[in-house]
Amino acid sequence: MGRVDGKRVKGIPAFDRIIPHIMNRRYDATNFGKMDFDLENLQTMLRKLRVAGHKVGLMDAVITAYAMLLREMPQLNRFIANKKLYQRNHICVSFAMLRKRSGTDVDETAVKVYIEPEDDLLAISAKIRETIQENEQPQNRNAVDKLLDTLMSAPLLPGFAVAVFKFLDKCGILPKKVINISPFHTSLFVSNLGSLQMNYVYHHLFEFGTTSLFITIGMPRRIPGRNGQMKRMMTLGVSMDERICTGAIWAKALYEFRRTLENPERLLGDRDIDEAIKPAEKEDVFRNVRKEYVSSQK
Repeated sequence: MGRVDGKRVKGIPAFDRIIPHIMNRRYDATNFGKMDFDLENLQTMLRKLRVAGHKVGLMDAVITAYAMLLREMPQLNRFIANKKLYQRNHICVSFAMLRKRSGTDVDETAVKVYIEPEDDLLAISAKIRETIQENEQPQNRNAVDKLLDTLMSAPLLPGFAVAVFKFLDKCGILPKKVINISPFHTSLFVSNLGSLQMNYVYHHLFEFGTTSLFITIGMPRRIPGRNGQMKRMMTLGVSMDERICTGAIWAKALYEFRRTLENPERLLGDRDIDEAIKPAEKEDVFRNVRKEYVSSQK
């Protein structure tokens, strides 16, 4: 009986098979790095899309770029469980979000979005917006919140339940219902720290679950360009499980990841840019133009 979220990878070299036994904890096998990319082209395209009425953001673009990368390099969509390598059978992305409470108080939850092979930036952005809208009000308790409320309802229940979940996950028999809602069982976990006016950090990888990559998004910054003019740059903090593929694959992946973000028309897939920036439904385009102009002057 195999895992419901992935298939065992076989035929890999002995050296690669022994690594999970040497580094049997995800935090032992985590490499940390940062990725800088030129933000100018991406911001220009996102501005055009927003003026046309599409509600797209920087985090949407980062998620889309990595999702497209997973289609080209499926080795990145692997994970280690019980010292064995698995190929995930779907693409999903988790991210943390804040929910407003009374006054200035907020609380935090984590949500997960499933991505189809044909999804482009606009499709993925729509899924992200829908997920955020469904969860942004504190009274809207999602499946994860309800599960945690149950686990925390008795003094001894949390530790026992977590231990059981970890054991079942290690054995590959964690129920599909739990995996489907768990934000820790994901292709990628993202945290948009820039939205909180914070810079990127190197986030830890969770020992529970199957997350092999964590990306934090920092704040845009201006630096002098080659022609002396200021240009906008962005830095991503990247934490990756080195056991799922070779260093050469990770290096190529980060290179292609940067190329896609710096050439953002790739994010639109088969759509032509002129088609994509057509006004979405019946938005007030002039209002959007003014809003984007004011934003660009900050």
